[in-house]
Amino acid sequence: MSKNTVPSDYTTFGQYVRSRRETMGKSLRGLAAELDMTPTYLNDIEKGNRVAPERHLEKIVEVLGITGEQLDCFYDLAGKSRNDIFPDINPYIGEKQIARVALRRARDLNIPDSKWQEFIDNMNGRKE
Repeated sequence: MSKNTVPSDYTTFGQYVRSRRETMGKSLRGLAAELDMTPTYLNDIEKGNRVAPERHLEKIVEVLGITGEQLDCFYDLAGKSRNDIFPDINPYIGEKQIARVALRRARDLNIPDSKWQEFIDNMNGRKE
């Protein structure tokens, strides 16, 4: 799996949260208490009936110990659950005109994933 893709194990944000919660041995009620939300609300998030409020996302990351590559997966799934509004990058794109120009140009040129990966690798200071 490329490190910039969403693992196929998780098709929804709620499934991801539930899987992480269960892997950590946390009960629904226990995690809900840690997140300062009702168990019913968290259950609805896990079932895909509600979207996790943005104010809870950082706390979910912290409590579930989500880091590295899994953090990208978490925010990708969160964004998909929000009609492609990605809470970790939308503010950056909104404030950086050059990023919007670059993304539109890439879209218009239909830049392939291999070129995007090359760009990412270059930003990370490595060539493969």
